[in-house]
Amino acid sequence: MAMRQEWAIKYRAAILERDSAIRLLRMTEADVAIQRRMGDVEETSRERRKLENALQSLNALRGRLA
Repeated sequence: MAMRQEWAIKYRAAILERDSAIRLLRMTEADVAIQRRMGDVEETSRERRKLENALQSLNALRGRLA
């Protein structure tokens, strides 16, 4: 079984966090990890699409919190 990527762990922690103050921190951590990983994968890769979807989800969640 492949190890879960750091970005995926941080993303999951962000979307599952219930405490709003901590959620913002987790979202920032996830965003940084996703951006970092995006620099390492090919634009046409399956993982790249997952990264882009995760960023869109984080942005949508941020929009609902504002």
